Amino acid sequence: MNSMRTAILLTMLTAIVATGTAYFTVESRRNRLVWDHFDVVKHGMLYRSGQLNPDQLEQAVKRYGIRTVISFQYPGIGVEFERKFSKVLGVDFMNLPMPGDGFGQEHQFREVIEAVDDPERRPVLIHCARGTCRTGSAVALYRFERDGWTIDDVSAEMKRQSYRDGWIPGYIYNMVKHRPTLERVEPVIVHDKNLPIPPAKDAPEVSTNTKEPWHVVH
Repeated sequence: MNSMRTAILLTMLTAIVATGTAYFTVESRRNRLVWDHFDVVKHGMLYRSGQLNPDQLEQAVKRYGIRTVISFQYPGIGVEFERKFSKVLGVDFMNLPMPGDGFGQEHQFREVIEAVDDPERRPVLIHCARGTCRTGSAVALYRFERDGWTIDDVSAEMKRQSYRDGWIPGYIYNMVKHRPTLERVEPVIVHDKNLPIPPAKDAPEVSTNTKEPWHVVH
């Protein structure tokens, strides 16, 4: 049974690679698939990028333990290839198609939040074509609702990821329903000192004779 299952998987992989090779070869030649805008949003939880080619996607899954891949691209050859390839890699795949300008619908971005909040589905890798607008919008909502970032914080991160228009941070901020409390953003440090207090080195001995004035015993 194991050998049969392996043979089936290999057959699937061969067919998938044959179907998508031409598409990804063209995209690679256009320099669009070179770990474009790959970044760590939060280690072990959320990663972002532009469109990755099959080798890069496989490397990302292995290197970062990715369990869910979310694409914001419109359905087509590339999306269908990635969907099937994700199945071969053994990771969940979700397609949330939205306009390239990043002005998606709130329920789409909340699918991302829900995936990242679920320990069984993370780490999550989200991407669009370049990893700038659509991906930046999804990360923005996460930053607002989970990290407590300000609009200036989000704008600075999006600028670092080559976003220039400036409208997305405000657009996404209007979707915010739950900002984290101060304790969630900056956890209160608790330190119970239960270890025995060691005697001070070279400290003079103090008399415990309560009948006489306190004095130092030499």
